[in-house]
Amino acid sequence: MKQQPLHVEVTANNLDKAVEQALTQLDCTRAEADVEVLQVHSSGLLGIFGKRPARVRVKLHDRGAIARQFAGQLLHLSGLDAKIEVVSSSNQIELLLTAEDPSLLIGRHGQTLDALQSLVGTMTDRLTTDRTPVCLNVDGYLERRRDFLNRLARRLTQQVRDSSKPASTPPLVLSERRFLHDLFKQEPDLESSSKNHEGGRKIIVLQPRG
Repeated sequence: MKQQPLHVEVTANNLDKAVEQALTQLDCTRAEADVEVLQVHSSGLLGIFGKRPARVRVKLHDRGAIARQFAGQLLHLSGLDAKIEVVSSSNQIELLLTAEDPSLLIGRHGQTLDALQSLVGTMTDRLTTDRTPVCLNVDGYLERRRDFLNRLARRLTQQVRDSSKPASTPPLVLSERRFLHDLFKQEPDLESSSKNHEGGRKIIVLQPRG
């Protein structure tokens, strides 16, 4: 995906063409951007004297569109290539990435994807007041990982209850640790915490004393 800007100024023969060209450059819809008219076109006297084009400034305001542009910029800077589709709902903005080699976008244990998601979310937060979570997904990776994490949580929950001893996960990226912490919060007899490990950070699950 080529690098896309977040705002542009365009001059054209008339206002409609200027707006259309700006939206094309931003790769967005009219609903995703704000349009500021800098100059209204004029045909001038006899179509010659005082003739001037239309000029507009168009800026993205939609959180999903801004996140998509930032993701495209980061991929461009990283030398990675992918198509990005935005799927928005009331509780999440999902960026679906499609690439010839998904493993390059995912990285070892999902570290590349998690880092991209963190950067995109942080950069998007700086430009929008909306705080709908931004989620990056590649080739169904997140669904597979969440299935794994749900199974892992059930296994560790049973293990701790059976043995009354703490249990730990393998090293996990931040988004996966957050996902598991939320699951363990639903278990009133268990508590969880993150701990540094030579391979990253892992979660310790135990039964609180008393």
